[in-house]
Amino acid sequence: MISYRRTIPNEQEAEKLEIDKTENIIRMERVRYADKLPVVYEVASIPEKFIKNFQKEEITSHFFQTLQNHGYKIGKSQQTIYARLAKEKIAKYLEISKGQPILGLTQVTYFEDGTAFEYVKSQYVGERFEFYLENN
Repeated sequence: MISYRRTIPNEQEAEKLEIDKTENIIRMERVRYADKLPVVYEVASIPEKFIKNFQKEEITSHFFQTLQNHGYKIGKSQQTIYARLAKEKIAKYLEISKGQPILGLTQVTYFEDGTAFEYVKSQYVGERFEFYLENN
């Protein structure tokens, strides 16, 4: 975990989460690893109102399970995948060269009632990760 903090949303977070810019969110910044190699740099934003009574460990380790245990019903998510070149900060965290191609993914996850509860921006090292998509 790089950072875990309570803050107000930036414009993009407020728009994607469909909340007011004055509402508090929890923003988590982290790097995820596979076989001891950094694979993805991720920033997740969650409106604080949904997780006020949760422990940090519940949010950082078993977030969706914790939500379900508290009666929340998880619905759909929407993802956008894009390619870009790694900026210096991302390259450092992912242990790659600045300017190396990476894959980005943004995701908004909703409860069954259509309320957005999580916005995640992820940046993947392309040669260390593979996406598998299936449509029904």
